[in-house]
Amino acid sequence: MTAHRQRVMIAYKTLPTYRVAFYNSLRKSLAAVDVELSLVYGQPTDREAMRRDTTDLEWGERVTNRFFRIGSRNLAWQPIVHRARQADLVIVEQASKLLANYVLLLQQRVGLTKVAFWGHGANLQGHTADPRAEAVKRLVSRYPHWWFAYTAGTRDRVAGLGYPEERITVVQNAIDTRSLRAHRAAVSDEQVFRFRAEHDLGEGPVCAFVGGLYAEKRLPFLLEAADIVHRRLPGFRLIVIGDGPERALIEEASSARAYIRYVGGLFGTDKVEALATASLILMPGLVGLVVLDSFALELPLVTTTVDYHSPEIEYLEDGVNGILVRDPENADAYAEAVLRLLSSEAELASLRIGCRRAAGIYTNEEMVRRFTEGITRAIEAGS
Repeated sequence: MTAHRQRVMIAYKTLPTYRVAFYNSLRKSLAAVDVELSLVYGQPTDREAMRRDTTDLEWGERVTNRFFRIGSRNLAWQPIVHRARQADLVIVEQASKLLANYVLLLQQRVGLTKVAFWGHGANLQGHTADPRAEAVKRLVSRYPHWWFAYTAGTRDRVAGLGYPEERITVVQNAIDTRSLRAHRAAVSDEQVFRFRAEHDLGEGPVCAFVGGLYAEKRLPFLLEAADIVHRRLPGFRLIVIGDGPERALIEEASSARAYIRYVGGLFGTDKVEALATASLILMPGLVGLVVLDSFALELPLVTTTVDYHSPEIEYLEDGVNGILVRDPENADAYAEAVLRLLSSEAELASLRIGCRRAAGIYTNEEMVRRFTEGITRAIEAGS
């Protein structure tokens, strides 16, 4: 008799472009251990769509999310419940607004599909979090069959809820840094020269912001600090790469300030070519996966100690592979850190070495390995 082939389903609200390489690699890795992976995802909200960072995957299944507003809360229903019954394990995002999660946990309670959560362990943007929603999230997060934690810090938060640590897999959240490094190696000096000329960057130092244009990124602070740098170093140029709700702020700034170049949202080789002109990545607000771009492209990242970074901030070691300015409200201190690095090739070179080392640790390949191991353990584990 042929053994039942194990099936795993990942259900996520959207499919970000940066996740495609991970899902493709995970599918192959699981197939090698005779586990079939399916992927179900929906569409972003109108606000999320402004970032223009979602895509589709040929072997995935796109469904239509339904969004509801109850008071100040935005809730979402994703039609995944009947699909989940065909899987031995269903992995969902840890989010109190996803209504299907509650139904799936009830099904698990009566002996149907095992449910695993994948997430941060808490809403790290506490200034925008609804206390009631966070209370629900803390309660519900104790009940999945397994936990896939973004980082070691996430594991500690989840274990702190009373969840058994032996059922937590730290996946070490990452992106496809191998492709980023390959793209960077393929960018010629001629391409860099051409990009500089096309965008009138001159011959002075260039820094870059790359990411979503929204409040937590602290764009007004970025502009204030960049103005200080430019006054002290007139040849300085700032490239802004990204899109989002605060795009108009950056467009207005680039029109009023001759040293700022707004190039919109760029991906893949286009993004790498733009970043090849830069010496630093400037991100005074929320830092997430961009720290991995920094490592892969050997562009040290300068940020601040705001209290709402994403889990990946754990990868940044101050003075080793990036810079963490201790006073998040002091634009002068931030600008001073940037100016110091731009004037010290030795310090910049040391940080680049740190980036290179970190790029070899936080990889898509390692994340796939950890996820594969966690999935096999979760399937085998009893209730």
